[in-house]
Amino acid sequence: MEDLNVWLVGGGLGVGLVFGVLAQRMRFCMVAATGNWLSFRDNRQLSAILAAFLVAIGGTQYLELSGWIPIDEAAYRNAQFDWLGVILGGLIFGIGASLAGGCAARTLVKSTEGNLHSLLALFSFMIFAAITQFGWLEPVRLSLTAQTAVVLEAEDAGLFAVLGLPALWVAIAACVVVLAVLAWEARRGINWSYVVGGAMIGALVVVSWIITGDLAQDEFDPRHPSAITMSGPMARFGYLLTGRVPALSFAISFVIGVAIASLLSALLARDFHIIKPRKGMIPLAITGGAMMGIGGILAYGCNIGQGLSGASTLSLESLLAVLGMATGTFLGVKWWDHRSA
Repeated sequence: MEDLNVWLVGGGLGVGLVFGVLAQRMRFCMVAATGNWLSFRDNRQLSAILAAFLVAIGGTQYLELSGWIPIDEAAYRNAQFDWLGVILGGLIFGIGASLAGGCAARTLVKSTEGNLHSLLALFSFMIFAAITQFGWLEPVRLSLTAQTAVVLEAEDAGLFAVLGLPALWVAIAACVVVLAVLAWEARRGINWSYVVGGAMIGALVVVSWIITGDLAQDEFDPRHPSAITMSGPMARFGYLLTGRVPALSFAISFVIGVAIASLLSALLARDFHIIKPRKGMIPLAITGGAMMGIGGILAYGCNIGQGLSGASTLSLESLLAVLGMATGTFLGVKWWDHRSA
């Protein structure tokens, strides 16, 4: 049991440290990727995200198809298909991320760089994630799930199981689609440092599955495999307001590692500056953070958890959540463009 705890806590911290440095140096962010591409056709952030998805999906599918890690036991692949929750939650999260000026990971990283607007959004995110997960919004969330979720006949939310197709074919098709989009973007030029950095973030998802699904396993205390995520740990950090300290886990340690590494990276790169919120922006920071917290819990994860980690399992639920987040981010960016016009 001691070895198990060491692997979970130490592994989560280690993965978080690497993620924090990469995210801080690359400005890794779903909102930035969407906004920069729409406004300036700048594809650096988009190429990093596509590379992350490509490596995460390819590596995770190898782990499952080879029989190394039972990815089908991950929470993303359970038989309960909460289609409305993930679409609605993803949409709310995406809009909130745009209002807050960054997705879950980027908001945390910008907070460690001294951005007080992001810090406000981060606190709002944690509080409303906790309220939705454990507080007075919990009954509403559970009622929505009870009334709209369906149980899949395949007993697995994996895309191949739902479609009734060979898992290998679906995995190859998914990788080809992501690679094709990345290659299409590369036609107008590509910054390979972002591609490599994004690929490294995708690799961290694969490493997380290995740690939680193999190295941290104990035959006397089996656990479902999991990977990197933000919303769940943020909800538990928000629960600190009640005086309860969350137990250390892979996810909690991951977030701590991200915060430590991004702060050190910002200090070393001289990117740390106290930036006060601009006039009139405080309500947007609080609202955006609240929407991310509510949406992230409704969707069973943010763009890192349900998005990158969940999509790597090719869960239909996760893919719908990604679609909702992308749509919400697009709408939010368009709102900003209209507001500034």
